[in-house]
Amino acid sequence: MGKDVEKSNLFETSHIMILIAYSILSVTLIAESFLMQWEKWALILIAVGVLLSWWLHIRQYLSDSNRLWVYSLLMMATFFFYGTHDTSTFDLAIVMAIAIMLFIMTGIKKLIYLCQFTYYLTMAYELINMAKNGYTFDGLVISRTILHLVIVLMAGWLARVIIDKWLSMFRESNREIEFLTEATTRLDDFLANVSHEIRTPINAVVGLTGVCIERETDPEKSSDLNSIREAGKRVAEQVNDILDYSEIDRRILVRNDEDYMLDSVLHDLVVQLRPYKNPNLELIIDVDPSIPTTMNTDISKLKRILWHLIMNGLKYTNEGGVYVRITSIEEEYGINLNIEVTDTGVGMTKEELERVTERFYQADSGRARMGGGLGLGIPIVTGFVAALSGFMTIDSKPGQGTTVRVSIPQKVIDEKSCMSLKNREKLCLGAYLHFDKYTNPHVREYYNRMVGNIVRGLGVQMHRVDNAESLRRLVSSVRLTHLFIAEEEYLSAPDYIEQLAKEISVVIVANGDFKLPPGSGVKVMTKPFYCFPVAVILNRDTNEEETGMKMLCPGIEALVVDDEPMNLIVAKGIFKRYEMNVTTVASGQEAIDMCHKKRFDIIFMDHMMPGMDGVEAVQRLKSDRTHLCFDVPIVALTANAVSTAREMFMAAGFDGFISKPIELSEMERVLKKVLPKNAVLFEEVRVMKEEPTGVYGTLKKAGINHSLGLQYSQGDEELYNTLLKQFVREAPGKEDNLNKYFAEGDNRNYEILVHAIKSNSRMIGNTSLSEKAKKLEDLAKAGSDNIAVGLHRELIEMFDSTVDAIKDAFEMDEETQEAPKEEKKDVIEFNPTEHKEAPVVFEFTPGELGGDE
Repeated sequence: MGKDVEKSNLFETSHIMILIAYSILSVTLIAESFLMQWEKWALILIAVGVLLSWWLHIRQYLSDSNRLWVYSLLMMATFFFYGTHDTSTFDLAIVMAIAIMLFIMTGIKKLIYLCQFTYYLTMAYELINMAKNGYTFDGLVISRTILHLVIVLMAGWLARVIIDKWLSMFRESNREIEFLTEATTRLDDFLANVSHEIRTPINAVVGLTGVCIERETDPEKSSDLNSIREAGKRVAEQVNDILDYSEIDRRILVRNDEDYMLDSVLHDLVVQLRPYKNPNLELIIDVDPSIPTTMNTDISKLKRILWHLIMNGLKYTNEGGVYVRITSIEEEYGINLNIEVTDTGVGMTKEELERVTERFYQADSGRARMGGGLGLGIPIVTGFVAALSGFMTIDSKPGQGTTVRVSIPQKVIDEKSCMSLKNREKLCLGAYLHFDKYTNPHVREYYNRMVGNIVRGLGVQMHRVDNAESLRRLVSSVRLTHLFIAEEEYLSAPDYIEQLAKEISVVIVANGDFKLPPGSGVKVMTKPFYCFPVAVILNRDTNEEETGMKMLCPGIEALVVDDEPMNLIVAKGIFKRYEMNVTTVASGQEAIDMCHKKRFDIIFMDHMMPGMDGVEAVQRLKSDRTHLCFDVPIVALTANAVSTAREMFMAAGFDGFISKPIELSEMERVLKKVLPKNAVLFEEVRVMKEEPTGVYGTLKKAGINHSLGLQYSQGDEELYNTLLKQFVREAPGKEDNLNKYFAEGDNRNYEILVHAIKSNSRMIGNTSLSEKAKKLEDLAKAGSDNIAVGLHRELIEMFDSTVDAIKDAFEMDEETQEAPKEEKKDVIEFNPTEHKEAPVVFEFTPGELGGDE
């Protein structure tokens, strides 16, 4: 650091101090001039000098150093005028000594010399005048004169010594500060670099152990591998903490705001928290129903805030649990999302509360630590909350737990309530929940409060009992549609509850390790028990009429590109339900040729195809302006759903991304984004569900889950049956080619074919066959030597078994592969209006809400 910078920083207050002293000196001098009848013309110059100095200071005209010299020169000129009068001769030394001490603050030794020079010049001028006027220089005058000269000389010397010492000290301090700053920066860079380097092998450990777990059949080995994977995830979580804190500490944190729905955030968070939660602790999530459906903020930071607050509560709680309360307060800019996390843990002392936001600090940092971690949780929360323009408070007492409150401003995108049901007026809920079993009174209070908010938020009637006998009386007197029951309550009367499950939907709220007996008709909701999974179950299980907004794209010309016939069947069936006109081709080259013949409004392109893949086809379509579709949006429709896939496809020129199997909500979001606004319409409809046909019992015996298959077909039973029959028709050719490619060692075509079998098997609901195909697909990528003959044979056997089961279920002829009782027709070209749907307007009334019994 240079001298000018040092002096500017260390002695910046000297400017105002010198101006004040100069002003006081000038005012005193002007007053004395009037009393002593001194020259009046000089007073005007003195006043102008003071005003000029203040004007320069206020306007910050000239550099700091130059302004300081101007003040000093004007002040010395005023001093000279004062010293030229006989009455001031022997006052000069005292005044100048004070001025010298004042100029020490500037840290500029040249100004000290200026003060001494001015004094000696003034004193010499006055002594010469005294001699001319015949003044008698006796011993007293001479001694006083010498003494005053020495005083000023010593004052100047002392001032320069002080300045040298100060500058030396400040230089040393600056060097220490620079060293510490550089060391901190190097440490942060080191931590960030190490974190990045560690993340790569940790990701490999987590990923490969996941693959091994899928292949491992030994339960003991599978358990060990799972422990390795969880340990890897824990290290990855700590690496994320280091990276997060490094960004906060270096002030390089960036916000990435986007629209989000609270239910999605909590779902992802709960899935991540489950492996870390002690089964003996309760995690209770209570959501205010008035929170809007869609808001806007930095989702990743919001998730991390919730993650660290809940994890801290779980880590420092031995008995009881953690209560998460999420509410909102309306503001002009949207809402404040308020998060309150309360635990029944050990609490903190006043000293620990004061230090809790320090990095690496832990309240239990001694030998008897209660949990792991790096001590970065609360500092990260503090940094993220500040980055999101929010604030945080912490209340805690030893032995009484801790409450952390966070409030974060949010923009509101959709003001509707975050909780909704399709047919709430047709629902009547029962709850066999005995909260008195919890010894901690706070847990009982939290659960009661949460259940009350679920009932109020969902607007449904719920009858709660706490023993089996009361449950029997409730079932005999009230027609329930759903029954929610805790794990312990189920074990108190399992036979009776299993009997109930044949008549109504019964859901057990249990820990992740809970197992139902074989053949049970009860569903399991893994803890925590909170509003959004309840709403999902109620919406999913409603077999009556459903109402909702249906999205339509009437008249849109869509081109679907995929080398798999079954994928084309699914895509064509789904898109035609949106009243699109669908054209299909089987390769990238065919897509290019078709675009030269016909104009389309949107193109759906698969990625992995023989010959020209989807990426190459898109790049050719985008670069060639001679065809009719050079400006048409192209959406990737692919099973490649890894986290980087979206960015990869968007960078390659795609306009949107939809992963297989197709999720309607995601597909509709993409359609609304890439299509013109006038191409998308919405219609409120009533959908009548039909009971499945009896053929699915035969399929279930072969491992085909028809419910899963119907989900992939978007609930269209006719489309699902068509997929099953198409699977059988394609089976002979696929099996022949599969054996051929395996025998020839043609890994590329073998990989493509088993990839197709994997996707098709999942579509019809045979997850076992799909997983087997996936294993062979992965092995094919590694080379022919890695494909085991035994695995190939197992795949063929499972494939044949699936084909035979479908043939038996539909009584398909062995030669024609057709069902004799059905008229053969092209079911791909179905009319969306054939579904039993009709426009409807439906209103809900608040008076239908019920309460506990």
